[in-house]
Amino acid sequence: MGWLIGYTLASMATAFIAVKIFDVIFEGATSVFVSIARCVLFVATWTAVTAKAGMHGFSKRVRQLRQNPTKVLGALKRRVRP
Repeated sequence: MGWLIGYTLASMATAFIAVKIFDVIFEGATSVFVSIARCVLFVATWTAVTAKAGMHGFSKRVRQLRQNPTKVLGALKRRVRP
């Protein structure tokens, strides 16, 4: 469960930084479109960071499986409880 907290905090921090940069660039602009763009930027940044982190974890598991399939499969069998 600790991995989830780390990815969530990293995604949140990156999304907030992206929105702050957007606010600095469009400092004087106020309209419905700017508000929508801020929301879309936040969600898109959060999704991109989370997907990147998930793909990194997936690639790590695949590399482990290629190097030593019996070790990884044994660990998976221990996790699954009938």
